[in-house]
Amino acid sequence: MKNNSSKKNIIITGANSGIGFELAKKLINENYRVILACRDNEKGFEAEKKLGINSKFMKLDLSSYSSIDSFSKKLRQDKISIHCLINNAGIMFHPNNILDSGINITFFVNYISYFYLTLKIIDLLENNIDSKIINVSSISSYSIKKFDWKFFNPQSSDNSLNYRRELYAYTNIFRLMFSMELSKILKEKNYSTKSIACHPGVVKSNLGRHVFISRFIYKLPILPSTSYGVLPIYESLTNSKLNGGEFIGFDTKKQWKGNPIEVEPNPICKDDNLRNLLWGKTSALTGINL
Repeated sequence: MKNNSSKKNIIITGANSGIGFELAKKLINENYRVILACRDNEKGFEAEKKLGINSKFMKLDLSSYSSIDSFSKKLRQDKISIHCLINNAGIMFHPNNILDSGINITFFVNYISYFYLTLKIIDLLENNIDSKIINVSSISSYSIKKFDWKFFNPQSSDNSLNYRRELYAYTNIFRLMFSMELSKILKEKNYSTKSIACHPGVVKSNLGRHVFISRFIYKLPILPSTSYGVLPIYESLTNSKLNGGEFIGFDTKKQWKGNPIEVEPNPICKDDNLRNLLWGKTSALTGINL
């Protein structure tokens, strides 16, 4: 990656495949520089090779506090100026393995890593005017009708498919609530960085690979391509009229695809006290705060 100050540096987690890779390709074509923050060395370097000189692979395992710490340290050592962090990576219906940290892998990768990574590097974003944090959520967040704190359970080892489905939905609403609460705090502290959430609809991907039926469903030809999933993220990045706190989806009833537009989140997300409590619990768990 050449040092060209005219280009804006964008971090995309999970950028070696799926929506992350398609987004990186689109942004590079529009003269952005993209840091491919990925867990797998081989896949990360392969993506870098495909995307060309304005991409850079940097190792980041979102199931590990120490890997996030190392990633943050490396950004500082290399004096990389960051204009946008796109928290895109996630796992779906993963077997509920407990990590060395003692935390459930889905809970960690899909939520804790978003919180921890963002707060570890937010000072690097604040150095740039019009910087943004974009948290990619899911339409699964709408499936939750009544909030249940039992799913804020970092040590859960329940491996039933029903629990894994519910946990996936909850981690998506957690990060949507985090994004909205972060926006509120940034404004209160007079930060210039904006926090915006979005969802990619339902697109062809390998996201459901851990469950046979989901593996089949997410490959159906009727599903939109990953290029559709990129649109709300791109809108979140490039729309200068967004003030922070928005949720970007599609202008269609089911929101599988369409034109990107600001949409109403699950009403649960609008509960200020609930969001504040979630933030406090997460901060206590991770040992980090803003």
